[in-house]
Amino acid sequence: MFYTGDEIVTTQIKDSTATIMSKTKWKHDIKIYSGSYPLYLPFTNRKSTPLPIESDFTDEKHLFKFIGEENLNNVKCYHIQEKEIPEQDINLPIQTIKIEYHFWISKANFIPIQFSYDIVGLQNNDTIGQSNRYFLTKYELNSLKDSNIFTLQSISLEYKIKEYNPIKEDDRLPIGTVAPNWQLISLANQKVSLTDFKNKVVLIDFFIKSCYPCIQSLLALQALHEKYSPKGLSVIGIDPTNESGTELTAFLEKHGVNYTVLVHGEDVAKDYHVTGIPTLYLIDKNGKIIFTELGYNKDLEKTIELLLLKNL
Repeated sequence: MFYTGDEIVTTQIKDSTATIMSKTKWKHDIKIYSGSYPLYLPFTNRKSTPLPIESDFTDEKHLFKFIGEENLNNVKCYHIQEKEIPEQDINLPIQTIKIEYHFWISKANFIPIQFSYDIVGLQNNDTIGQSNRYFLTKYELNSLKDSNIFTLQSISLEYKIKEYNPIKEDDRLPIGTVAPNWQLISLANQKVSLTDFKNKVVLIDFFIKSCYPCIQSLLALQALHEKYSPKGLSVIGIDPTNESGTELTAFLEKHGVNYTVLVHGEDVAKDYHVTGIPTLYLIDKNGKIIFTELGYNKDLEKTIELLLLKNL
C-alpha cells in the first residue's frame, strides 16, 4: 500500500490487482477503513509526536516501563513497555481486560524499528485476543532520489489497475437464486461439498468465534440441528478466516456445537456476497435459496423453524 498525496493504492498479490481510492471522492470510506490498513503505527498514529511532553507520562491510564537495552537484528535498542488501563463498559458485549504495547527504539537515531501490541478481551466467558508485531526492516532518512516513486506511474505492470468500488452494505444473494456450489475442509479434516447434501435442506452460517452475535446464533442453530437433523436438515457452519482449527474446535465444544463446521471459507463467503457476520442462508431440496439473514435477532430460531416445517 502507498499514498500518492491524492490517492491510496492497495495491492492484492492473490489476484494481481491494484485498487485506487481517490481521497477526494472516497474520503468517507478511507476514514472508515483506515484502521484496516497495515500501517506502521508509531509513524502514522496521529497521537504520535517526535518528542514526548511531560503530560504524556503523567496520564494514569498509561503506564510506562523501561525493559532494558536489547540487540535487535544487530541494532542496539531501548525496549519500552506501555500498558494501557482499559475503560470498562458493562453495556458492551466485549470487555477489554488487557492492552499492552512494546517499542524497540534504535539507540542511534531513536527510530522505533519494532512495535507490537496485545489486546485481550472477555466475551461470553471466553477470552479473545489479538496480537500484532511490526518490523521496520529497511528505511532511509531524507534520501528520496526518485520523485515518481509515490505516483501511480510507479505501479508495477504486473498489476491490473482498477478503481475502488465500495462494498454494498447488504448485497446478499436474492431468494430464488441457485446456491453456488463449494468444497471445503471440515474440522475433522474431511472434504465436504454442497452437492453432498442433495435432496436435503441446508442451513449455512458464516461466522467467526470472536463475533458476539455469531455466538448468539450458534445456540439457535444447535437447537435446530438437534430437532430437525433427523428429518433432513443439515446445518453447516463456515468460518471465512484462517482461524486455528484447534482453537475453533475448543470453542465449539465449549458452546456445545456438534454440527459440521468448515474452515478457510474466504472464497465461499465472497461467492455468497457475505459483507457482515453472521450471515445465514437456508437452501431448499432443489438447491435454491429460500431465506437469508444478516446478523442475529431473538426470533431467528422461530423464523427458520416455520420455513423448515414447510420445506422438509
